[in-house]
Amino acid sequence: MKAIIIICDGMADRPHAELGKKTPLEIAKTGNMDTLARKGETGILDPIAPGIRAGTDTSHLAILGYDPKESYTGRGPLEAAGIGLDILEGDIAIRCNFATVDDNLIVRDRRAGRINEGTEELAKAVNEISLDGADFVFKESTAHRAALVLRGSGLGCGVSESDPHTEGRKVMPITPLDGSQKSKKTARILNEFSKRSHEVLNEHPINKKRAASGKPPANMLLLRGVGEYPRLTSFEEKYKLKSGCMATTGIVKGIAKLLCMDILEPVPEYDLRIKNVVRYMDDYDFILVNIKEADEAAHDHNPGEKVEIIEKIDAAVSPLIEFSKENYVALLSDHTTPSNLGDHSGDPVPLVICGPEVRTDDITEFNERACSRGGINRIKGTDLMPILMNLMNRAEKYGA
Repeated sequence: MKAIIIICDGMADRPHAELGKKTPLEIAKTGNMDTLARKGETGILDPIAPGIRAGTDTSHLAILGYDPKESYTGRGPLEAAGIGLDILEGDIAIRCNFATVDDNLIVRDRRAGRINEGTEELAKAVNEISLDGADFVFKESTAHRAALVLRGSGLGCGVSESDPHTEGRKVMPITPLDGSQKSKKTARILNEFSKRSHEVLNEHPINKKRAASGKPPANMLLLRGVGEYPRLTSFEEKYKLKSGCMATTGIVKGIAKLLCMDILEPVPEYDLRIKNVVRYMDDYDFILVNIKEADEAAHDHNPGEKVEIIEKIDAAVSPLIEFSKENYVALLSDHTTPSNLGDHSGDPVPLVICGPEVRTDDITEFNERACSRGGINRIKGTDLMPILMNLMNRAEKYGA
């Protein structure tokens, strides 16, 4: 038997006043998800542990069975790997945002208006900078996202970030956090990179044009998620499963690449995406699917849009009902993103596992409150893969 995990990024929510004190999942018409709940076993899952606010990176690692406390070295390496940058032992990788700052380096827009064009040309200009003490490669990702890889001798990752994480505050100087010479060197180089890239971006014709047309110029790079090359056991070595990953975001692709999973490129349409996943299962034992957009709606404080996205996802997952007659499907969110908060929270997420030999419970709806009464009860992210491996009859016996 085989398994598919569908992660609807940030789909879980809290009750919202605009929705009559219900969550988007409770309001949305989710006939297919409800069918999976009725035919499967449900519960709730803490991606890391109760009350811990999980990132997309740490939650995906945990759900795949890799304890973030042991495997996570920072978001930068995952983001960089996901957009095709080579990460080698000794490298330092940094996640970046194209952002908008004023003349005093006060952040006016952390995402430069969610810029979605021209970033490749901006990246080319940044890559013409020279730094004293390290080589580097900078590459744009989707929308405002990008990544930076530093390579050289004597680099350390114990440094702070330049991102103040809120508008109206000044870009922060990067400082060493552990007092080591390696981290001091990295902090100096990143401050130099921050200064020189701002000078280049601020004068770039693309940003001059954006400013003239009233759009936020992408004239600053906010640096965060600094990390070193992680040492991870491949997914196939860990589970003896031929695996693939279908995702649109660089961070999830990066995790998959570092775990040596095959990257399966998604099409824009959700329904075709899921149909392709089921078709790919002829050649794979396991596929992880990430669908991002519900999370973005919640970050934008838009519960109504989140409801619409959930309903589109629900319409697309109907082929999984047939697939689950002989194989296993796990459907969940990687973390809760409350639309009121506009950021990740530490609330548990709903989970359903549907397949031929699950112990079905009495739950008939897929949402946060219904699943909390399910037979799986409350588990952690790192519990999911062992449960699936057991259901697929692929788990090794513990003891005699």
